[in-house]
Amino acid sequence: MVKTSHPADVARHLDSLKAEHRRLEERLRELEKHLSLTPDEQIERATIKKTKLQLKDDIVRWQHQLPLG
Repeated sequence: MVKTSHPADVARHLDSLKAEHRRLEERLRELEKHLSLTPDEQIERATIKKTKLQLKDDIVRWQHQLPLG
């Protein structure tokens, strides 16, 4: 777990992680509108889902770096 004494740095990093998560969610929604996916799109969908889970874990870890209140 990364430790930092600057809550503003943590907040900026969290914003970045959340923005990337939203971007991936939007792309996933676009792919899921298709009636069928090409093999490349199937791989992309699987990769996006995996990456989103990793980002969610990172977001939770970074949120624990913020002071309560």
